[in-house]
Amino acid sequence: MSSLVDLIFFSEKRKNLLIQLANGPMYIDEIKETLNVKACAVMPQIKKLKDMDIIVQKGNTYELSDIGEVIVEKMLPLTSLLDVFDGNKDYWSKHDRSPIPRHLIKKIDMLGKCTLEEPDLDHLFEFPKHLRDKLDKSKKVTSFYSYFCPDCPSIQASCAKNGAEVRLILDEKVYNRMKNDFEEEYNTCVKNRVSLYIYSGKVRPSSFMVSDNFMLLKLFGKEGEFDHRKIMSFTPSALEWGNELAQYYIDRSEKIN
Repeated sequence: MSSLVDLIFFSEKRKNLLIQLANGPMYIDEIKETLNVKACAVMPQIKKLKDMDIIVQKGNTYELSDIGEVIVEKMLPLTSLLDVFDGNKDYWSKHDRSPIPRHLIKKIDMLGKCTLEEPDLDHLFEFPKHLRDKLDKSKKVTSFYSYFCPDCPSIQASCAKNGAEVRLILDEKVYNRMKNDFEEEYNTCVKNRVSLYIYSGKVRPSSFMVSDNFMLLKLFGKEGEFDHRKIMSFTPSALEWGNELAQYYIDRSEKIN
């Protein structure tokens, strides 16, 4: 079994080839173009997979064998899971994951390829500029804050004015701060039918946001310390995962508007 694992995961070319063949049979020219490799680089990998009966050749095309289909079906979630932690292992291991419900921990591979956003000292509390255009074009935005973010009121008001369906889940103290100190933005949210929720549970993430095209998550450290860094993903499955997380907290919150 270890030789099979080595055969697949110790070669990016073989792994990527199997992932592509999961979509159906391919000609060698299609394989070369899709993987951006030359024939001399990919043919030895094809031979190894053929020798293990993981792929088969039919005429001029290559496809997964019946066993190959089973292997790739089981391999894809593991590949996605490795993508989640690739380069971000320290973040996940040093932060409190308890705010993520068990059923979503089990599906954390849905996050796919994640990036770690580390703001510089001059922009610690500012929303990432490279996401602002994406946010402004979103038709649906759900956010959760258990701390007060200075950008939060303007971001939510702006999205609401742009016609987005906005759902905002806040800690009660954060809600009161927004209502009392940012009256204009708060009234804009109410006027534009932003769904406002107050969450009072003890277990909570630092913040998260799900839009039409990205998901970001910020967790507290294991000792409860605040961290400005956030995990981001742009895959469709990550958005589905993020919306499940949002619904989990909405179901445990009190709707006030």
